[in-house]
Amino acid sequence: MYIERTEEYLETIQGLITRTSSPAKNKDIAKELEIAPATVTEMIQRLSDEGLVTHAPYRGVELTESGIIQANNLQRKHLVLKNFFTRVLDINEEVADQEACALEHVMSDVVLERMCSYLAEKGLCDISETTLPAKCSLSREHYISLVEMNEKTKGKVVMVALPKETKDRLTSLGMVAGEDIEIKRKQKQGCISIITKGTEIALGKEVAEKIFVKPAENDHRQRRRGTHS
Repeated sequence: MYIERTEEYLETIQGLITRTSSPAKNKDIAKELEIAPATVTEMIQRLSDEGLVTHAPYRGVELTESGIIQANNLQRKHLVLKNFFTRVLDINEEVADQEACALEHVMSDVVLERMCSYLAEKGLCDISETTLPAKCSLSREHYISLVEMNEKTKGKVVMVALPKETKDRLTSLGMVAGEDIEIKRKQKQGCISIITKGTEIALGKEVAEKIFVKPAENDHRQRRRGTHS
């Protein structure tokens, strides 16, 4: 539930910033979400502690790079779901929009990618007409899984294709899209220790191979896809 609430705040903040071309005010966030201003203040502090927003008194709330990535990913999910409902299932736009709002918080990144690819193949995807990146699915040319990274290398998380319960647990530890990570050590049995937000996390191979990262541009020590050490 906390993950879903976080996404609602990021989505609301992004919408307010887009409409007003200025930082989002707490009172406006409270009005949009129909909650008490004090509740917004508390949540904004938590989001700030997690590195998703910045808040300046008398100025307002802005999204950090990590916050923008998460908000864009959520918006992309909404658009893909809505397109699928209206163009494939022939559901009217109002109902499709409501269903997309409900499902966007539980839809995995791997389902997003495959659904968007299906829409593109059928010529039904118009995500490029929005302010989002032209490609509505993540390009595999630009990311690798954690198991393909070498020790002491760094990257940025772009996709976590895991069940919701596992994904939520990792999110609480700082493993979220847009976050920087470093491979601290790799063990022979496939376990990997990573560092994110100053915290060391141990991951089994089955989990690590479903977390995808864009390697740091200045780091040429990554394994190429399909090669072996």
